[in-house]
Amino acid sequence: MSADDSDDNIIRRREFKISDSIQLEDILIQDDAIKETVVSEKNEIDEAIGDIFDPFSQDNENLPGIVKKDGTVETSPETDVVTNLAKEGERKVNWILMASMIVIFSALGIVVGTALDPMLAIILLIGLALFGFWLGELWIPKNNLNLLGVTWVIISMKVLYGLAIELQRWDFITIEILGLFLLALVGLNVYASYRHNSDAIAAQSTLILLVIGSATGYSFGEIGIALMILLATILVHGLAIHRKSGNLAALGIASTNLWIGMHALTSGFSIGSLTILPLETRLLLFILIMIITGINASMAAKFARDENWFSKAFEALGLGKPGLWGVSISLGMVGALMAVGANREELGYAIGLISILVSSFGGSYLVVRGVSTKRVVQPLLISGIFLTILLVTNESWRMLPFDSYELFAVLGIIVTAFVMLRDQKSVTDRVLWTGSVAILMLLVIMIPAEPSDNFCISNCQAGDGGFLLLSALTFIHIGTAILAIKREAPALAGVTVILPWSWVIIEEILEESIRTLIVANSGTDPGSIIHLEPFPLFGYFAIASILMAIVNFKLGKNGVNLASKFLGVTEVSASIRDSGLLQLWSIGLWLPITTIIFMAKFGGFTALTLLGIYTLIVIIHMISELTEKRIGNASIMLATISSGLLILQWQYGIEEGFMVIYSIVAMALLIRNNGSNEVIYSIGMSLLAVPMLISLVARKSNELIDTELIPSLGITKISILCTAILVIIYLSKAAKMEKLLSPALASLWLLTVNIALVYKEGEFYEIIIALAMFAVSTIWLVGNGEVRREIKSITKKNSLKELAKEESIEKNISIGNVTGFNPQLVELKNKRKKRREMEETENIEDLYLTDATHKPVIIILVLGLVIVSSAIISFIGGTNHLVLLSTGIFISILVLVARERTKNLELELPHFLGIEMPIAISIGGIILIQVSGHLAAGSSNLELLDMAIMVLLVMSFCIISLINQRNLLDRILIAIDWFIIPILIGRIVGTILYESLPAPFTVNPTKGDQIEWILPWTILEILLILSIIIIAWIETKKLEKKKEPTTNNSLRALAIVFISTGPAGFLALILVIYHTIKNQQTVEFGLVMPTILLSMVSLSNWIDSLKGIIDELTLILGGIVLILCILTVPFKKEEWTMTLVTDSHLLLYSGLLLTGAFTTLYLPIVLISLSTTVWIIGIMQLRRILRILGLFDLIIAILASLMILGAKMLEPTTLLISLIVLAVELGLVAWLSLSNEDEIVKD
Repeated sequence: MSADDSDDNIIRRREFKISDSIQLEDILIQDDAIKETVVSEKNEIDEAIGDIFDPFSQDNENLPGIVKKDGTVETSPETDVVTNLAKEGERKVNWILMASMIVIFSALGIVVGTALDPMLAIILLIGLALFGFWLGELWIPKNNLNLLGVTWVIISMKVLYGLAIELQRWDFITIEILGLFLLALVGLNVYASYRHNSDAIAAQSTLILLVIGSATGYSFGEIGIALMILLATILVHGLAIHRKSGNLAALGIASTNLWIGMHALTSGFSIGSLTILPLETRLLLFILIMIITGINASMAAKFARDENWFSKAFEALGLGKPGLWGVSISLGMVGALMAVGANREELGYAIGLISILVSSFGGSYLVVRGVSTKRVVQPLLISGIFLTILLVTNESWRMLPFDSYELFAVLGIIVTAFVMLRDQKSVTDRVLWTGSVAILMLLVIMIPAEPSDNFCISNCQAGDGGFLLLSALTFIHIGTAILAIKREAPALAGVTVILPWSWVIIEEILEESIRTLIVANSGTDPGSIIHLEPFPLFGYFAIASILMAIVNFKLGKNGVNLASKFLGVTEVSASIRDSGLLQLWSIGLWLPITTIIFMAKFGGFTALTLLGIYTLIVIIHMISELTEKRIGNASIMLATISSGLLILQWQYGIEEGFMVIYSIVAMALLIRNNGSNEVIYSIGMSLLAVPMLISLVARKSNELIDTELIPSLGITKISILCTAILVIIYLSKAAKMEKLLSPALASLWLLTVNIALVYKEGEFYEIIIALAMFAVSTIWLVGNGEVRREIKSITKKNSLKELAKEESIEKNISIGNVTGFNPQLVELKNKRKKRREMEETENIEDLYLTDATHKPVIIILVLGLVIVSSAIISFIGGTNHLVLLSTGIFISILVLVARERTKNLELELPHFLGIEMPIAISIGGIILIQVSGHLAAGSSNLELLDMAIMVLLVMSFCIISLINQRNLLDRILIAIDWFIIPILIGRIVGTILYESLPAPFTVNPTKGDQIEWILPWTILEILLILSIIIIAWIETKKLEKKKEPTTNNSLRALAIVFISTGPAGFLALILVIYHTIKNQQTVEFGLVMPTILLSMVSLSNWIDSLKGIIDELTLILGGIVLILCILTVPFKKEEWTMTLVTDSHLLLYSGLLLTGAFTTLYLPIVLISLSTTVWIIGIMQLRRILRILGLFDLIIAILASLMILGAKMLEPTTLLISLIVLAVELGLVAWLSLSNEDEIVKD
């Protein structure tokens, strides 16, 4: 046995000993088999594209971040955006600082040149450049400060480039001398890059060379521009080859194509004293693009596997690490497409340019993929030379009857297709799907879609209505669908599903944005750029829907992995990630519906085509769900379909058709369900009521073309029929349901809304039918529902008691000192700890009876019906004290009956947020009735006797909740919460809705009617003060019993401040601030500290002397809090820092707005002081969030100063001083950050 084998055995034994489990495959499967499995699971790596984020990638389901079949993710991705930012955020901030320094010092150089005397400016700029070179020499050799040193060298070069341009502007040198001067500086730039071995220093010479090349056109014309751009390209790539730098190669590829695209697209512009002319000669531009594209394609192939900045930028964003070829070619294609777009009107010319791009970059791709260079280059080079000669000859002497560019395009595409198809096995799925997206974009740009004669309204040129464009795109989608199935490629399946629907939305948004900008700038509306008429669009979407079904039936188990990289691990993003929203079947539903709604708004459908395409999509998903081919939640599918129908119904009517479509889907899903999934019944019946409500609302809908062709039976007949079908299906399966409340409530809701609709629109016999349906259904629910549930609750309680008895016996007969461990008891103990209404206990029977509750479904339903009915009456008739009082008394009786009934069963009522559910519903209902009354027409927010009744009723319910309860200390706090919070919510809702209730902080309780105004506010204030006193008493009792202090008193105080007229709020804040400081509750303190000012605002409504000092006090208090924040550093009180930072931000920003100081120079002073303080504290306390917050404060200070102070900030002297201060701050912070980077990164 060899030494290596011996080592392997030792390692295996050690792994076996430390393992917490034994896996049979570790023993039975040999190493060779494992290796083979690993190899077989490896995905093919595309060296050209690299490891870039692919939304359609499909990997092993056990890998982190992979979306599973049900749309969920088992484990979070190893490096998502959030995690990546958390790990590398500090270095990214430092990079931002470096980039900001470059921008600021460049701007400083410009301002120095304009604000100061030329001779003084020359001295200062040369001094600044020399200072930067000196810092570079000093810091570049040091590891931590290397980046800062490189930044200073770049700043120095930019200062010198700017100085050269300024010398020409001051007439010290001529334009020709300027060109030579710039070339000399480029030489110095290159020398500095070699001296310090930095591509970053060399990079700016690339852009300067292109600027010099373009500027020569001012003297030598377009040919001079083309030759100099070509020379600049050769120099740039020559520098990349000599330095063996992928960074410079990628930059050169991207910048040269973008620069040419700029020349083709613009009409010329100036950079200082340099004038840039456009390239207007078609042949010259064509040949220049051909040569530059060929050079760039060769460079991309040569440096395909090298490191580069663009790839690192993608990696830093958590999007993978693309190869140099892919990222540089992508950026280069943008520039080339600018030239294509500039010549869109000449179809042959534009397609000729596209053929150049496809052949050059396609050939380059094959070389990178391993195809022989000679095999690729030979046909492309020979055909390219031949076609160029043919093009130049025919353009010069017109020898052929064909358009030269069209001929070039056709022959070029044929040769390129031959080369690509010959080696198609080397092309990956990723390239195919991205290529299909690119081709679609090009076709949309190139193929005109004008209105046809049939749909032209006025002054239109006859066209095909988009038929040719949509036909061409249809062939692309068919091709991707065939390739997806043939190659079993999830990526191609994804583009087949997504692309037909998404591009239409994007195009319309861009088109409307462009038209809006043109009209906003007093231009003439150009009208629709791409006009898609209803019937071609219907055919296109219909084929897309069928292709979606075919592809999803074959490959629908695959998902779109957008969630695996973009989303972090927070609760919100995890919910989105786990919802299956980005699964192919789900996308195939909500994306088409969104597109249909969007296009209907822009005249893309008639009534018939709208119904037709929506019905087709619904049928496809319904059949796939019934045949169990569809992946996803049926309830979400039903809700999505309903949402789309409701939006369309609201806008265009067609109630009957949409209601029938929804009912068919709901009926099919309910029939298939055996009663085990109550949610689908609740959603199905509830959503059917919504289109009925829309039909009840008087509105003006936009009628579509052909609406009159749709047959109509009458909305009431359809409503009765659909309601009857769904309710009958539900009642037939209700006996099998465990949770009756939700579906029962949904059925009663549906029946009630149906009665309302029939009563308004129907005949007498239809009203009788609707009422009979309601009566029969209600009697059935009462007769079969409540008794069965009570029996089940009693049986469950008895079984739990038996389990508790068995557990007690087992515990008593334990052997020796060894006792059993029951994880269920531990779980129940934890559950009781989380529930505010329950006290901790060691009694086994009490633990087992933790979940033994009885929900009185029928009483809850009656509560709901009474509350809703009273709310509707109040909403229609206005505030009615008798209705509110009688409803309160009636539901109080119901609550007492429910409590007594469950007490006789020796059970508890279910709780909601700590209070019994019927009481929670009653409190919410009373507030709903009161707010509804004030929403009625003619109601006044100055007549508030009903508020007094509401407050007393809510307090009575809170007192009822305390009767016959244990652990009263916790229960009282819960009752107080249920007194304060619902009243606050009702007040806010009433304020938002037409200010039907007085807004917080605006009430003067001393001026008004004694009964309707003063009495209600007095009752509310007394009860609030009483609540505060009780809270303080409870805190004292908790301290006496050595219990943990309450942690949410700040929220109670905040709620009291919002609903109080002043005294109660002020008292609450004083007590809470005292307790938070005493108990070191920093978060609680931070919440209540700023609200002192809100309480003073309330008091100022009836104490006039407070009105003049609150604004200034806000700013002063913010300054005091900021000073306290600074003091946390020397006094080592880091736990208070974040709270004080937050409060200082809130108070200082508010103070600037309230005092009007934001329009003065105090704005930058305060904000930069805040930024500097927070940033330095973040460095000293090693807290990343403070450093980032300081950066954001600085950005806000700059933007706010420029936008608000405007011309004042742009005055040369003010701007110069501001830039100096800003530059000093950035330099200081950058120096401190980089000097301590090792310690800071550990944060």
